Amino acid sequence: MSGQPTIDTNEPVFFHPDLFVVPTNGEAPYLLGYKCEDCGKVWFPKLEICPECWTDLKQITLSRSGKLYSYSIIHIGQRGIKSPYAVGYVDFPEEVRIYAQLAIPHEKLKLGMDVEVIEGVVRLDKNSNPVMLSYMFKAVE
Repeated sequence: MSGQPTIDTNEPVFFHPDLFVVPTNGEAPYLLGYKCEDCGKVWFPKLEICPECWTDLKQITLSRSGKLYSYSIIHIGQRGIKSPYAVGYVDFPEEVRIYAQLAIPHEKLKLGMDVEVIEGVVRLDKNSNPVMLSYMFKAVE
């Protein structure tokens, strides 16, 4: 025995806590961006310094919604993701483009549609149980 404690839970792992916040008070989830203190450019994901001007970045809350820039439907995908599934890039008002899975029926996907960030299951185990949660996008209703 290694002496290391083992954790035996069936709870999915929360992925990207430095990029994605799900408030415990019931408020809507949001993504974290990083804004240059000098040039004002916003970056996602987290960087230590601005690659444009080498200045420090401060953490900001990004808008909850954006526009679907492009998408693809994956028919033969990675292990742990039930195929077919959709992924896409979303343009945010802060001028960042973010890639993630899309929780939108494929027949309803349309370039330029309004989408918002949500928490969702992004990986399953071999028995189709959720093992990882992160951000994804759904259509704005």
